[in-house]
Amino acid sequence: MRIKNIGNAEYKKILIVGATEPEANLLLIPAIRLIKEKNKNSRIDIIAGNASERILADIGWFERIIPSNGMAVLRNIHSLRSQKYDLTISFYPSLLPFLVRTKKRFVPLKRTMFTDHFFTHECVNILKLVEPIFGKPQEIEFYFPINEADKERVKEFCRTNSIAGATTLVAIHAGSINDRGRWKPENYSMVCDSIIEEYNAKILFFGSQKDPIIKETVSSTKHSDSIFDMSDISNLRTIAAFLSRANLAITRNGVFLYLACAMKTPVVSIFGAGNPYRYGPIGTRYTIVHADMPCFPCNKKDRCHKNYRCIENISPQQVIEASRLILDEGRQLYLFE
Repeated sequence: MRIKNIGNAEYKKILIVGATEPEANLLLIPAIRLIKEKNKNSRIDIIAGNASERILADIGWFERIIPSNGMAVLRNIHSLRSQKYDLTISFYPSLLPFLVRTKKRFVPLKRTMFTDHFFTHECVNILKLVEPIFGKPQEIEFYFPINEADKERVKEFCRTNSIAGATTLVAIHAGSINDRGRWKPENYSMVCDSIIEEYNAKILFFGSQKDPIIKETVSSTKHSDSIFDMSDISNLRTIAAFLSRANLAITRNGVFLYLACAMKTPVVSIFGAGNPYRYGPIGTRYTIVHADMPCFPCNKKDRCHKNYRCIENISPQQVIEASRLILDEGRQLYLFE
């Protein structure tokens, strides 16, 4: 639904109806940033899933983060109606904009239906929804803040582990522990060994503390003293600070990938099931590594009939060569020394 002249005013109170999952809400960030820039003095509230609250709070743009899960949003309807928003925007089909009091609402159902959901990045699709209101951004990029305390933690880590400013630092994340198709630990070991030997690098391996891939990779590599298990770090600001120091991030899709993009860290993204055209990296230097299969890219919604051979068929050599392409281009500028 497009409201005429909706973009001709500055709105003091804006409500955004976001997504449930953290990854999906990070994909909204370029569009929300554009809205914020066009309404510098506005108060912005957002409705999002409980799992997204921490990330959105760290971003720091929102006055209120209202949970959208289960009965929680219904319990907040009365409070939301009392706010009397000037503008309510829903990036996805939802009845919530029609349940709150708002002077103007924007629920772009038709544009959502006819948007290219396969070969166009989701950030671009979302920005196209609000272009008629707020115009085009100068650039499309993710955003995630880091503070001085996080920078100091990275500096202290480097001092403690004798990591000099000239040391090549590579951050790795093996993806969610719940992913249906995962790369094998021995593949990560081969990649780590090659990068350590060729670049005298140090490896930071992030992920869940329960993820067996990290421990199996470290135990099977020839250079375990050059690989650091970072699974005890769950604070996203601290992870982002480490990424800003890294020369390269090797990762699957998801939150870690988008944090690397926000930090302008070059990325080698390993895609098995999924669609890198729509959900891959954006806003930084990157290389996509995938298997040459006729079903690639897939929409990841249907049950895989090939038992995720797409991820199994990616060789360590592919990732090593992609990493060389980036590391050989020279050192990136760091956000801090």
